[in-house]
Amino acid sequence: MNRTNLFTDEHEERIFRILPICDLKEEERRQNQLPHLHNFYSIFWIQSGQAVHATDFVEYVIEKDTLLFVPPGLKHRMVLDQIATGYSILFNEEFLRYNRKEYTPIKEYDLFNNPEFKTLIKVEGDTKVQLNLLVKAMIDEVQQPDKHSQDVVLNLLHLFLLHSIRIFETQYQPISEEESDSLTIIRFKKLIEENYTREKSVSAYADMLQLSPTCLSEVAKKSSGITAGEMIRNRIIDEAKQKLFATDMSGKEIAYTLGFEDPSYFSRFFKKYTGLTIKDFRDRSRKKYQ
Repeated sequence: MNRTNLFTDEHEERIFRILPICDLKEEERRQNQLPHLHNFYSIFWIQSGQAVHATDFVEYVIEKDTLLFVPPGLKHRMVLDQIATGYSILFNEEFLRYNRKEYTPIKEYDLFNNPEFKTLIKVEGDTKVQLNLLVKAMIDEVQQPDKHSQDVVLNLLHLFLLHSIRIFETQYQPISEEESDSLTIIRFKKLIEENYTREKSVSAYADMLQLSPTCLSEVAKKSSGITAGEMIRNRIIDEAKQKLFATDMSGKEIAYTLGFEDPSYFSRFFKKYTGLTIKDFRDRSRKKYQ
């Protein structure tokens, strides 16, 4: 089977690939298990067995008879069990809009871009039969291409996506306010981890999350019992404590490492939120474990 069907012309590159999951090589499986990014859309149809899919925000198990839709630019990893069967379909926007005067970009549909970073649909009964026929027709075109194959595959793929969008719209339930808050906190914690040495204000993180500082603080308090500012400070203090206990760095060095331009301000900050000076904390923590 032609594993990669890459359509090109002198102006742009159009990508389309379809293959049974059982044809994935061990190297591809190992690469999929590591966090990675793609510049194309991906569809995984698990027909038997199961897989684990994870992003920076969620991790979940994909059961049999389930379709997963992954947009480009989303860091993710996929762990397929050895008995998993089904199909993998990859394509880019250039291929989707090929030979079409009127075209709605796929990113405008929630199918690949819903706020939970988790687009799954169940396919059973007649729907499963219809989608299977479309997949097998696409594979036939890839295996024995001619001058019409690109147009045929394009139309088959659009039919597959339209059926999938229809199913998604009937199965998808908007997340509750509680679930939305949980997702916000997950993202907030990730942003803190990535930025706490550079950004220490609630407003900076609120901007990243496209929320007001007041809204972010309310969500944090409701979800975790502490304010957004406390969450940021706690991460800084935890890192400072770890360095004081496990390294011989001076307070001044730790201050600079954590993004404080004024070491004396860092010393006051540390004492205010721990009740101890830097020296007292280091002495007590080390004495405790000697």
